Amino acid sequence: SDSNFDGSLTFVIGENGMDLARKFGLPANQIIKTGNWLGPLLVAAAENGVKKLLLFGYHGKLVKLSGGIFHTHHHLADGRIEILTSLAVREGIAFDLIELISKSTSVENALLALDSNHPEDVALIWGRMANEIEIKSKSYVNRYLSSCMEIGSVLFDRNRQIRWAGFHGLTQINSFGLLLK
Repeated sequence: SDSNFDGSLTFVIGENGMDLARKFGLPANQIIKTGNWLGPLLVAAAENGVKKLLLFGYHGKLVKLSGGIFHTHHHLADGRIEILTSLAVREGIAFDLIELISKSTSVENALLALDSNHPEDVALIWGRMANEIEIKSKSYVNRYLSSCMEIGSVLFDRNRQIRWAGFHGLTQINSFGLLLK
């Protein structure tokens, strides 16, 4: 293993994420590009002494983790709109907006529909999503082993704007000296 390894690792979901992670300035020697089957990778990271893990990816993929689904390919157990609707309900978003989300054809379309007129609701829902990704990932790992690995999440949108981070995700990128817009 790399003698410079300080216990921090970034999992980047997909090629788009890889490019963006580099541009954003995440430490290149800590970036690992993953496939869609994230569950076992989270456990492997914990088993191998990773102390801080950052999940960095497109919100349309990582939303599934916030619903406890650890395979991010769209053909398997989609449920993304249902998860998003549930996050909105739990944040106490107005019913007409919840309805708008539930009728959206994709997470991205739901975001676009809300973004222009309801930015504060978007911040609540996607902020909750980022936090839930951290919480659900942690409890997934703890099903298999007792671990104190800290899991952070950072999400970007279709325009490749890095927009949301969970509690740990924010601390982790701040520790790299990077800031969210």
